[in-house]
Amino acid sequence: MNRTEISAKQMEMTVAMFLVGSSLISSGSSEAQQDTWICVLLAFALSVPLVWVHARILELYPGRSYFGNMIQVLGKPAGRTVSVVLLLFTFQLSAFVLRTFAEFIHIVNMPETPLVAISACVTAVAVYVLENRLHVLARICKFTLPLLIATLGVTIALSAPSMELDHLKPFLHSGWSHIAYGTLTYFSMTYGELIVCAPMFCELDRKEKVFPVFLRGALWGFLILFGADLRNLLILGYSSGVFLFPSFEAVSVVALGDFFTRIEVLIGINLLMAGFLKNCVMLTTVCIGIAKTFGYRDYEPFVAPCALLIMALSEIVQDNTEQLFQWIRYFSYFSIPFQVLLPVLVLIVGTVRKRRRRPPGKEAEAPRPQAPAAE
Repeated sequence: MNRTEISAKQMEMTVAMFLVGSSLISSGSSEAQQDTWICVLLAFALSVPLVWVHARILELYPGRSYFGNMIQVLGKPAGRTVSVVLLLFTFQLSAFVLRTFAEFIHIVNMPETPLVAISACVTAVAVYVLENRLHVLARICKFTLPLLIATLGVTIALSAPSMELDHLKPFLHSGWSHIAYGTLTYFSMTYGELIVCAPMFCELDRKEKVFPVFLRGALWGFLILFGADLRNLLILGYSSGVFLFPSFEAVSVVALGDFFTRIEVLIGINLLMAGFLKNCVMLTTVCIGIAKTFGYRDYEPFVAPCALLIMALSEIVQDNTEQLFQWIRYFSYFSIPFQVLLPVLVLIVGTVRKRRRRPPGKEAEAPRPQAPAAE
């Protein structure tokens, strides 16, 4: 297997683009309504310990193999079972994300185009990118993220006249129960998915520590999402919860006179790029997981078959758009065992087993003083 290590900056940008992904186009309101921005802050705060858990699992043993470390910690039968369960969850999540972006393209730009045709185009490009190895994907993310940040800054500046601070009032009016539910939704739909990013760190430069790189990537993603959520709330207010794609609707108000209009078309390109890269990361994790779980040396042969399976699953996962977005209400409860409980359990077991497997101590006793020779 040809190995090309990924630099810290490239990995940070890849994690950030993954987080932005589908969350950027669907970001807007939640059960907390005008207090949604509080949910975003709390969700990121909860993600910091989770990032540390993933980083510790990666560093339990040399090689930074997430699935390999789980198998080594739990033993082959239990470890492979847990890996397969996590792979099935990632398969389902990949199909959900692919279907979300196919629906976005279908509803916004191509209503006459079948969903399967849109999914096939996205899948074909993803296979082409990943067959050239993961470092190619990381380089694309490093090039794309600054463009996404610049676009976000431009849209915030141009839409400032349409923003109203009153849309954030009354403060904490939604109640702590709705804020807690909104926080759980944002956490599971965004930061909880970081478990999908963790297996990529097997190709991070060995001179870099995992936790600082992982955390900086999550921080970049948080800043972009927080800016987009705040922009949408200030422009759309309560109505942001009505739209399926609030970011696209919020940017549609941006115009420079009668000359420069329909800027949301340009924003749509950025959203599609972010979603495409997120699908690539998920496909990579699935392939790496299969290779590590079943003892193959390379994940590249599994890229095309897994991509086709994910595309097929995305077509049958839900019957229509309404069911797709209703599933979000239940996704939080469904995903928490995979996103939080499973990694924490693996880390606890791995830490305990490493402490019990200390090498036999070499008792270097100090030389005993010899009795003075009898004179």
